Amino acid sequence: MLLAFACNNNNRTEAVEASDNATLSADSTMETVKDSMNKNMADNSTAMPSKAGPNPAKKGMKGKVVVSPRTEPSDKNMTADNTGAYTNVDIYPAFPGGNDALQTYISKSLQYPEVAMDEGVEGTVEVMFTVNEKGKPTDVHVMGDKIGYGLEEEAIKAVKQMPAWSPGKLKGKTVKTRYTLPVVFQLYP
Repeated sequence: MLLAFACNNNNRTEAVEASDNATLSADSTMETVKDSMNKNMADNSTAMPSKAGPNPAKKGMKGKVVVSPRTEPSDKNMTADNTGAYTNVDIYPAFPGGNDALQTYISKSLQYPEVAMDEGVEGTVEVMFTVNEKGKPTDVHVMGDKIGYGLEEEAIKAVKQMPAWSPGKLKGKTVKTRYTLPVVFQLYP
């Protein structure tokens, strides 16, 4: 069974199903879902931006930056990778003051690149980093496709300048922990 999701104009998520015996192939089903998502995202200017590029309708708008909540890792494996960092721990790293303080830090520290606003560029930058045993963010890099227009550079710069976090813990011991922070660049009138 193939299950895919698309956002409709009311900010709800619709599921599109195709059984293994369906006459539509998985590829054509996914194309239908992609077409639906593209149409719905174009119709719904309040939806979260995707990893998209320039949007002529949003050229010259003001920009804001928010962070999305961290999601749990898909694997529950509690073993370190070849660098000694864990992706799954008992207690995850935390920004000093919690998620609200992290949002405030990002809002104050990160500048929406002027060229991105001028061109109507918005999207989500997935910043991955390691919080070491002392809470310092290290090994900061971007995951996934690059949007460009200075968005990745701004997100990386903000993460590299962060204060120390509360480190992750596994079995009561502080450990290096990988953390992915979705940084969402949004334009508004």
